[in-house]
Amino acid sequence: MQLISLAALAALAPALVTATLDPASSNTKGYKPTSLNCEAAKVSKAIQAAECSHNTRTSETQTFAVFEVDHQYDGNNGYPYGTCSAYTCTAPTSSELEADDDYWVFYWGDEGESSGYGTDCIKDPNTGECGCENSDGTFVAGSDSCV
Repeated sequence: MQLISLAALAALAPALVTATLDPASSNTKGYKPTSLNCEAAKVSKAIQAAECSHNTRTSETQTFAVFEVDHQYDGNNGYPYGTCSAYTCTAPTSSELEADDDYWVFYWGDEGESSGYGTDCIKDPNTGECGCENSDGTFVAGSDSCV
C-alpha cells in the first residue's frame, strides 16, 4: 500500500490551508450535478472525501461541495481521495443530479438524500488514525475539535 504524507498532500494541494471545521449536514453518494448555476469558489485536489465533508473550504457561506474520486490514491489510509469543489450558490436538487459512482455531493443544508456528512473520520494518511485538520492544514490525531 502506498502511503502519502500530509506534507506531500499539502504540496499537491495547497488549498488544504483554507479549510474550516464545519461538517456537512446532508449528502448524496454516487451522484454528480448535471449542471451548476455558478463556478466553484474553491477547488482542493488530492484530499480525502472526509476532509471535503467535514470542512468548509470558502470564506463565504458554503452551500455544497462536489467530490470526485481520484483512483490513483485507491487503498491509501483515508481513501477515497480526490478533488473537492466547494460552492456558495444554490445547491442542486435531486432532479439535477445523475448517477456516477465516482462522485459524492455534500450539502450544508438538507438537500441531500442522507442526513449527516456521510463519510468516516478524517484519517492520518500514514497511520490511518482518526483526527481532524486545523484551518492551517495541521492534522491533529485523535481530536475532533480542530479550529
